[in-house]
Amino acid sequence: MGDRLPKDSPPVEFVGEVDELVAVLGIARSLLEEKEELKEISSEIKAMQVKLMRIAGYVALGGKGRTVAPVSESEIKELENKVSRMWVELVKTRKFTVPSGPLEVTVLNLARAICRRVERRAVKLLRSAVLDEFTYKYLNRLSDLIYVYVKWVAKKLGFHEEYLE
Repeated sequence: MGDRLPKDSPPVEFVGEVDELVAVLGIARSLLEEKEELKEISSEIKAMQVKLMRIAGYVALGGKGRTVAPVSESEIKELENKVSRMWVELVKTRKFTVPSGPLEVTVLNLARAICRRVERRAVKLLRSAVLDEFTYKYLNRLSDLIYVYVKWVAKKLGFHEEYLE
């Protein structure tokens, strides 16, 4: 960025939140990697981590106008298509899920919640023109994908989710 920013500045807070998300996704990968039927999601999460690290670097370097945006419109479409394809296999409900279950599921739920926080932090950066629209949309859709991973992994592990009554 050139200039040092205070620790509580929106870009520094955003980069810290992304770092936390990347770390929690690393825990999820470690757990998923242990089960053959979940290894594909583990490798998809690694790609997600790399993308998030590029997004953090983009913001750290000043974002929009100073460096090339890390997300393209086609990547957002790919992510949306992935969510749609996986969603077809899942039980749909309008009830809120009470997070619990196997560690793989609960860690992914934590990652989903952190991703939502990253998205909320990103709003300020979008409004101040540090973050571009495609990167913001990617973060929004990413939390949807992690939510689908939660449900998909729960199903693969035979866990019946609990719902708020």
